[in-house]
Amino acid sequence: MKKFNILVSLLILFTGFSGCQNILEETPVGLATADSYYSTPKGLEDGLKAVYTSLRRFYGREEAFFLTVPGTDDFTNGFGGVTNYPDINNYSANFLGSNAFVTVIWDNFYVGINQANAVINRAPGVAGLTDANRNRIVAEARFLRALYYFHLVQQFGDVHFSLEETIGVVTTANRTPVATIYEKGIVPDLQYAIAQLPAKATAYGRITKPAAEALLARVQLTLGNWAEAERLANLVTKSYDFQLVKPYANLWDINNELNSEVVWSVQYTADPLTNGEGNQSHLFFVFDYTQNPTIIRDLPNGRAYQRFMPTNYLIKLFDPTKDSRWDGSFKTVWFANNKGTINGKTVMPGDTAIKIVPYSVPDAVQNQAPYWYIDFKDTWVGASTITNNEIGGGQRRRFPVLKKYIDPLRTSVNATDGRRDFIVVRLAEMYLIAGEAAWRQNKTAEAAAYFNVVRTRAAVTGKEKDMQVTANDINLDFILDERARELAGEMHRWYDLKRTGQLLARVKKYNLDAAPNIKETHLVRPIPQTQIDRVTNPGEFTQNPGY
Repeated sequence: MKKFNILVSLLILFTGFSGCQNILEETPVGLATADSYYSTPKGLEDGLKAVYTSLRRFYGREEAFFLTVPGTDDFTNGFGGVTNYPDINNYSANFLGSNAFVTVIWDNFYVGINQANAVINRAPGVAGLTDANRNRIVAEARFLRALYYFHLVQQFGDVHFSLEETIGVVTTANRTPVATIYEKGIVPDLQYAIAQLPAKATAYGRITKPAAEALLARVQLTLGNWAEAERLANLVTKSYDFQLVKPYANLWDINNELNSEVVWSVQYTADPLTNGEGNQSHLFFVFDYTQNPTIIRDLPNGRAYQRFMPTNYLIKLFDPTKDSRWDGSFKTVWFANNKGTINGKTVMPGDTAIKIVPYSVPDAVQNQAPYWYIDFKDTWVGASTITNNEIGGGQRRRFPVLKKYIDPLRTSVNATDGRRDFIVVRLAEMYLIAGEAAWRQNKTAEAAAYFNVVRTRAAVTGKEKDMQVTANDINLDFILDERARELAGEMHRWYDLKRTGQLLARVKKYNLDAAPNIKETHLVRPIPQTQIDRVTNPGEFTQNPGY
């Protein structure tokens, strides 16, 4: 396997810390070598900043969204997904190791891992560092190494595993069992991070002790260590000053990014000089509203790549009369910004131009409305015969828009470099983890109590009692449904379905685009063909079965 000799040139990449809004300054170091530069406290700190760089190449990027959001029960391809990249969602025969998205993810994480290894391995030899600073730097690097390996093993299964820095060219690779990577890499790395990291970040975006506890809770849930997952999640909910944001919609207000629910997020900035390619999440869940004759593309409504569309299952999960997460998660109303005509009626700027509802409306009512009145008749959203005024209509160009990532503060209507931070861990997930872990231990009353914390926050005002569940309501379907309602589009779903053993069954039931093709092969992704081609021990480093 080609491993990566991470030279000091990485140090000039943007690492994504903005906050309060402090930026971690980075200085290009010209022709300095790793041996000379990383031997100083400043050099080692800069080396750590470079480990963070891989975060921005995953969180908020198209490749990562395609490998975590569609091809599940709650999202399928929108018009842009079908047109550009249908194979991942559809699990088609064309989804192979030659797919560029799996290659980008693979290469990016191994860059980050090797950079982490460099920092971790060199830290003991750096003079002039206090023990506290040395331990913190190593802890941050080990957290990131654990995170990168966690993504790799979930996506690809047995992968190459090394805790040592690679210097020079190495052309052989190993396929280390997933269990070994957890045992010798991910879990001890996070345990070390918990022991050494501060409770509060030294700069916004830095990894903290509660972030490490939260990630280890997620890891332990994945491993089936239920008591430990519950314990760790409880530490995050009870030992710090995090609080759920109320109402739910305020969590996604771009002017409220530094809120009490964020345990850890990847930082982007308002400065184009430091934002790099930016957070591009805002592009992928928006449909082409400019087909409406009264709307011209603008900043508030976003730029439409229309990659991902909610499935019938996700649309039907919400009861908007009592659960605020439908309106809090989805944009369903658009206003005209240009004079035009709809259904023979004149529409002026400021008037309603599009209205989407998650229920059926009589055709006569739709055809008389002075706006696009798009309803839901529970016809499969991807059906070719669907009408324009139904969710999924217009060749998958009409659907509720996930508004968690909408970025009206971009520099222009066509800008792709969003400045919104990407939330990786938030407090509500910890209650959901604790609830599932308690249920797995047959502590059903405790499980219901955890879920009710999240559901109470989600309740429409005055409907809090209606949102409560009891011990008898808790089962695996409820747990997956509740996670979908709370975490839709947040890059958890593919992992959730896989770890619970429900990926195949739920995709076959709820995602009709993928149902005919998905099989056991697809529980892991194909190893990038570029990786297979460049090893000199192909008999030992083989492709995942079925690809």
